Amino acid sequence: MRVISLRGVVLAGLLAILLVACSSSDDDRIQQDQKYYFLESLEQVEAGGRRLQTAGLEQQSLTEALAMLDQGLKLAFQVERQFLEQLDLRLGKNYQRYFIKGVENYRIGIEAGDEVQQRQGLNLLSQWAEFWQAERTAIRARLDQG
Repeated sequence: MRVISLRGVVLAGLLAILLVACSSSDDDRIQQDQKYYFLESLEQVEAGGRRLQTAGLEQQSLTEALAMLDQGLKLAFQVERQFLEQLDLRLGKNYQRYFIKGVENYRIGIEAGDEVQQRQGLNLLSQWAEFWQAERTAIRARLDQG
């Protein structure tokens, strides 16, 4: 009888260790996904923005640039505020308020031919850029640690 209960305790302990290992692995995967969504959203929007600044922009290039902005937004919506706040308490709020809203306004303004909305988006993106320039090194260092 004691052998069975000891075996049960050992099996329960092994099961607990496996669950913790799987949970830790899942957490690491989620962290890596969040890191990818965040950094890639920034990259896609920046690339789209650079393309939009090209002199003599043709329709094909405009379409590609807008697709980059759309992809950046799609990724941005997958970034969880809690993840960002682990990196910097202001990051989640600023990412939503300045980056996402800025890209949305700018993108919609381009589509609608509304220069006022484009400027609103660019103003928000300018505020994001100011924050990001000041904090980028520290935030990237935290991302690289994780």
